[in-house]
Amino acid sequence: MKKLIYLVALFCTIPLISQEQSNTISVIGETEKTIIDQNYTVIIALQQIMVYDGQVEVEATSLEDVTRNYIKKLDEAGIDFSRFRRNTYYELAMSYGQNRETAYYYLKTTNKDEARKIINLKASGVSVASSEVEPKKLTDKELAALSTKAIENAREKAELIAKKLNKTIGEIVSISDQNTNMQYIQSYGTTSLQPHSVTVAFELK
Repeated sequence: MKKLIYLVALFCTIPLISQEQSNTISVIGETEKTIIDQNYTVIIALQQIMVYDGQVEVEATSLEDVTRNYIKKLDEAGIDFSRFRRNTYYELAMSYGQNRETAYYYLKTTNKDEARKIINLKASGVSVASSEVEPKKLTDKELAALSTKAIENAREKAELIAKKLNKTIGEIVSISDQNTNMQYIQSYGTTSLQPHSVTVAFELK
């Protein structure tokens, strides 16, 4: 008997729940954020120089000599090689494709001009293996401010849509904010502006 009463009550409640869920409007609110560069990492490859002697490759310049020459070039450019760190992980990752002695080093700097100088520095046996720009992380306060603006935009959109339907919006029912403090720079991007969006559901009256 108790089970029967429970089922009757449940069946009576389902339409009310469905009606409540249908009387909402969910929109995506947007604003823009500026991505700011913070760190620059350049990975360079120092490689033994080989030349062909007939059908056989022979060493023309050893890795040690290539390294010494590069250190000299860096010194002339005002950069201390001791600031570089050996990148053994990169060496292991790239070892399958190497047929000559190679060493990888990286320098992480906050100076964009310094990073550009390293990238543009030319030396025999030296190449830029990779370069990376790390953006500044947003603080919780900055993140909250952006999301608040996006929520305001969502309300404006919801009001315009509701007006077209001869309705009005009420309180916020739910907010879905999946933004994080970590920022990302788009490859080959031409702008530092990126969207910041939040999904907001309102009561629809």
